[in-house]
Formats: sequence, C-alpha cells, structure tokens
Amino acid sequence: MPRLTRREFLRLGLLAAVPSALSAGLGACFKREKERVVNFFNWSTYIGKDTLPVFTRETGIKVNYDVFADEEEMFAKLRSGALGYDLIVATDYLLPRLKAANIIAPMPMGDIKNLRNIERRFLDTPFDPSREFSIPYLWGTTGIGFNRKLTAKPPSSWLDLWDEKYRGRITMLDNARDCISTALLIKGWPENTADERHFAEVRELFLKQKPLVKQYTSATYIDSLITGETALAMAWSGDVLQALKENPQLDYVIPKEGSYMWVDCLCMVRGGRHREDTVRLIDYLLRPDVGADIANTVRYASPNAAARPKIDPALLMDPRVYPGPQAARKLAFHCLLDPETYNLWNQTWSDIKAL
Repeated sequence: MPRLTRREFLRLGLLAAVPSALSAGLGACFKREKERVVNFFNWSTYIGKDTLPVFTRETGIKVNYDVFADEEEMFAKLRSGALGYDLIVATDYLLPRLKAANIIAPMPMGDIKNLRNIERRFLDTPFDPSREFSIPYLWGTTGIGFNRKLTAKPPSSWLDLWDEKYRGRITMLDNARDCISTALLIKGWPENTADERHFAEVRELFLKQKPLVKQYTSATYIDSLITGETALAMAWSGDVLQALKENPQLDYVIPKEGSYMWVDCLCMVRGGRHREDTVRLIDYLLRPDVGADIANTVRYASPNAAARPKIDPALLMDPRVYPGPQAARKLAFHCLLDPETYNLWNQTWSDIKAL
C-alpha cells in the first residue's frame, strides 16, 4: 500500500480508525443538522491515531473526517459551494484567498480558552494579522529530503536539485509556492516580486532542471525515496521524519540559501451548522496532551507551547523538526501576494510543467 503523507489523497489507514463518514455517508450526516457532529476537512494522516475517537468518547460529539489532496483542490471544492464542512486546515499563505472568497468565518476566540497555549510568534503572522480567522495547528519547513546511501555527500544547496549526476532520481513538489519561492531564493530576488523578467528567468531555471526530474509530486515522493528509486526530493520536513521508520537512511536538510516555514491553521467554515461543537473540538485540539500526541504522531512541529513538556524529547531536540538558531535565521514566513501576482505565480508554474 502506498505510504500516506501529509499531502496525499488516500482515504486509507488512519481514516479507518476514526469515526468518519466519507462520500455518501458524509453527505447524509450533513443533513442531520441537530446531530452533535463536526465535519472536519484536513490533510490525510495529519492527526493522531486516537485524537478523534477520544474526543468522541469524552464529549459524545461525532467527527466526520474528510481529506483533500492539495490546497487547490480544497479551495476549489469550497469555493464551488460544497456544503456541510465546519472545520478545515489551511496553510497560512492560503488564508487571504479563503477570506476574500468568503469561505472562512471569524472565530469566537474568547470561547477558545486553550488558545493561550499557542506560542506568540505563531499568532503574529502577516496572513491573519488581526487573528480573527485562524488558529495555528502544526508547522514545518520545506527543504531537501535525501537517501544517504545514494548521495555522494549530503546536499547543502538548493542547486543540488539541479545536479546532473542525479538525473532521473530527483522529485520536486507539485506546488507553485514552494518551487517558485525556491527559485527566487536561488536568484536572490524577493519573494513578492512581480517583475516579469524575474519570472522569465525562473522558467529558464526550471527548464534546465526538467530533464533531471523524475516527477513533480506532492504525494508519492516519499515512497520513491524510501525504495531508493530517487536520491533527492524537495520535501516537507515531517514527511521525511515519518519515513525514517521505513528507511533509516533518509535524511532532511534546510539548504544554505535558506527556506520557508509554513503554518497550517484551523479555520471555521462560513455557514457551518455545528458552531458550538466545532469550537469544542478546536479547544480540545489545543489541549497540551492532545497537541503533543498529534505532534508525536505526525512528526511535524507544534506551535503549542504548553504541549512541549509532553512532546517526545528526541523530537524537540531534532533540528530537522525544530530548527536551531542558525537554521532559524535562514527561515522566513511566506509573504503576502496580491491577486495579480498570485495569478502570475500560478501561470508560471503551469507553464513550467507544460514545458
């Protein structure tokens, strides 16, 4: 069975262990408005194995857990009028689009007592400056995953993903924000550039790389690293850490040019019919014991400061999960993009993949 990653659209494994009602069953539950239920839309395998069953036992509130393949799929589904979802997880840089499309609603922060557990630096971000629409859930970084057995030396630069000797053994994330941000870092240009000349050079850079790339994928790149089919991959930190159980030769590095950290956030869907129970689930997810269990399971970093004493000490000390001061200085949050620039990014990425 293919391994599930944070971004992969497979409704298997963990989903069978939680009270879910996918497909037709989910739709039926949406109709029972008075039922104590929360309809939760998230990445797959991005929650603890027992998180939702324990919540249901404690509260009597059922959670229908549905998953999406990537952010654009999630955004398109919600924008098209998909009804019934109460709670979603969205990456920070998607929040302005969700707000502009009237998809997410202000959250009753005063009713969420465990919000106080979230580390302050994760509450002061440019994507939701008034902190009305989102609460940090997990965070991670984008870097290079690699198989130590198949690399002459550990990669240290983003340009190692352009190394001819790894022809056909490189994968890149199928994600415009990650890939184009990386190209701009390599070139030394600001992330919020709208200069057409910069994007022309970004296209040229990826055109040179394309013969070396086995696949653009955000879902199955870990499988290829585990089996040795590939040697290098643009990767998300926690995916590689999870995969170490299957192949201890894998490793992860933040390149010397720097990279970006992202925060996945809990958001309430506008028009959700189970507001009170959704608030109760959010508050539960922010409990120290629950936050720690989620982090220990998915191997991504937690913004929950109160959870730290309960998080596996080895995880807390692992610089691949919680970067040390030197690496942290090379990390930044993604910047805000205006709609016109965002469209330029998406068009550039479509052009690159079509080359």
